[in-house]
Amino acid sequence: MKLLWLTWFLLVLRPLPVPQEPVWLAFKKEPIVLRSSTFSLLRILDERRGKSQIGAILSAPKTAIPVRIQEELRGVFDDLLSVGFRPDSMRVPVVIRIQELAFTEKPKTDSQVDGTCRLELAFDVMREGKPVQLTTYTARTIYTRSFGQTDRLEFVARKALENAVQYLSNWIKINRDKSPALVKGIKFAFIDHSIQQASGDTVFYHPLRPLTWDDFQAEPRLGSRNAAAIFPTFSYEGHSRWVNGYILVELTFKTFMVKNMSWVRPGHKDDYGLRHEQKHFDIAKLIVERFKQRIAADEHMDLDDYNSRVQFLYLDAYRDMNRWQQQYDDETQHGINQAEQERWNRKIAEDLKNAEDLTAIMISNRQ
Repeated sequence: MKLLWLTWFLLVLRPLPVPQEPVWLAFKKEPIVLRSSTFSLLRILDERRGKSQIGAILSAPKTAIPVRIQEELRGVFDDLLSVGFRPDSMRVPVVIRIQELAFTEKPKTDSQVDGTCRLELAFDVMREGKPVQLTTYTARTIYTRSFGQTDRLEFVARKALENAVQYLSNWIKINRDKSPALVKGIKFAFIDHSIQQASGDTVFYHPLRPLTWDDFQAEPRLGSRNAAAIFPTFSYEGHSRWVNGYILVELTFKTFMVKNMSWVRPGHKDDYGLRHEQKHFDIAKLIVERFKQRIAADEHMDLDDYNSRVQFLYLDAYRDMNRWQQQYDDETQHGINQAEQERWNRKIAEDLKNAEDLTAIMISNRQ
């Protein structure tokens, strides 16, 4: 008789893991605002590969659950930044590209976790319709939380974004005048320092304030055969600032005569002689207008060296003024030759008007 052995196989089935419900991250509708931002928000792009979630956190020492947001991350960031980073002529319009936002965690104790929020952004400006990268930002914000304390995630993510925009604002402040990506070019604004009243020892050129003999206060020069002498000159000063992508260089021009270096001999204070001296003053103003034109038309002006270039043109203009003054006195014989004096009167008046008109046209064309 054969014995039949029956072998029983016990099949143990493991239950399938139950999918964990994600943690939904909701950002508070409170805009991020910096005290003095250097940029405005042009738009936000989301370049992350996986846009459905932003990492995972632990709900228990060995249980990870995904973190998701209820809206598009691009829209969330736009809501947080659009109020505090509005367009302004003094701000750089910036495109923000989101490259990563992800939470990762590891157990710290039976009741706490250590977490990291990694944020990667890239910042661009637009040049002729194409993006030009300014800089990038990568940072890890470290935090500790209890297993059930998921509301801390919003604070951590918001703080990470706040640190990122503060970094960009500081970066632009440091690099705005020297980064090729930030500067389209140079523009000049010309300002005439002209007041009708004399200021101390100085008379500033003004078309409605002609010279008087009271402006000539120095003692006549010994050994000079001239009846009078004037000391006209000019100077400039400037400062620059960033406006709408350009370095705007504001130059203030001062055309003036110095009272205690200008003199007239007693008995020679007549209108004819005063008009001769006035034309010396007009020549200085004419040279200033031509100095402006040289700056506006100069092809060698660049971002790295515009200060020294303007100084070079100033010295060149100053030499021109001295040549003109000498030629004027030589040809009029210091006003003795009345026919030449009348010719020079007409020439200076016409040249000055034409120069002022041309300066205005050149400035308008460069705006």
